[in-house]
Amino acid sequence: MLGDRNFECILLVLRATINALIALRTTVLQSAGFSEILPTMKMPCLLYAGEGDPIYAENKECAAVMPNVTFFSLPGLGHGDTHFRSDLVLPHVTQFLATVNRP
Repeated sequence: MLGDRNFECILLVLRATINALIALRTTVLQSAGFSEILPTMKMPCLLYAGEGDPIYAENKECAAVMPNVTFFSLPGLGHGDTHFRSDLVLPHVTQFLATVNRP
């Protein structure tokens, strides 16, 4: 069984990892040319983000220029939190997939 101190260390490492991934994703979103590609994406896309995500605004901006996108937000959730709330995400995914035209 882990002691409180070990648990705190694990949480610190997980938070640092999440922050590093967010920083990497932010860099990718701000890459030159990315904004030029989004408007050309004609396929149905589903985007979502927690409203507490540091790149929430960037995600909404991406969705605004995509021609065939469905975007939803998750109030009160940060970036990593959205991965653990399938109860909130899956109903949107199921509804989206039901509307996508299949060949």
